[in-house]
Amino acid sequence: MPKTLYVDTTKCLACRGCEVACKQWNGLKADLRPMKGFYQTKEGYAPQTYTLVNMRELPTDDGGVRWLFAKRQCMHCAEATCMMVCPKDAISRTEEGAVVIDQDKCIGCGYCAQNCPFEVPQVDQRQNKAFKCTLCADRIANGLIPACAKTCPSGAIQFGEREELLEAARARLAEIKGLFPHAYLYGEKEVGGAALYLLTEAPSYYGLPPAGTQVPWQVKFWKYFARPVGEIALGATALVALAGIFFTYVAKPKPEQPVAKGGSAHGN
Repeated sequence: MPKTLYVDTTKCLACRGCEVACKQWNGLKADLRPMKGFYQTKEGYAPQTYTLVNMRELPTDDGGVRWLFAKRQCMHCAEATCMMVCPKDAISRTEEGAVVIDQDKCIGCGYCAQNCPFEVPQVDQRQNKAFKCTLCADRIANGLIPACAKTCPSGAIQFGEREELLEAARARLAEIKGLFPHAYLYGEKEVGGAALYLLTEAPSYYGLPPAGTQVPWQVKFWKYFARPVGEIALGATALVALAGIFFTYVAKPKPEQPVAKGGSAHGN
């Protein structure tokens, strides 16, 4: 991926400006859900919610609480599971590295949603289409940066050349290691490389799959062997049916349960 996002969670204020900017730029409707007492009002993605701020409470040794904030969106993986499992080739990558869904080709089968290790794509049952963050591919194509990075007031979200951001992230990791001994640079190696996250705790505390997560072997087997052979031996309809059966049994990596969940001290 020539370009990527870099999120420094130590700088995130949980202002949710990125959420608002994403909604505004993409013309997304309001995502109305019942209030459950969390500061993090959205528990996950939705067809009309591409970006959310993850908020977790971490108990401290002195009986207090330390907040962990992280802006979340599609990881735009170098080895994108969603691309590999899509039976209609509706998901592709732009030259800049954004993984996008062609709504004209999408049939709403949900295989991308079922197999994404980050649980990002969401299927709108009424439209029968899958939706997710596009990395503001239209903005990037016109020389602009993603709306979330543009609006971030603290500089927690950066966008640019991957190698340059990797260098900056590694330097920042070295700076904070003394204060946060469990700090980790996520996305450097996961799924072949993805959006970069500087974490102060293990990935599980942020609701992310374990460090080192890669594309399941079943998905690679389907992409590089079973599907090519199937396309020769089967018609398109039979191939889609076979994919449905196959991906029912693909075990994607699940985030480990964190020690503390967001908003636990505020009504839950």
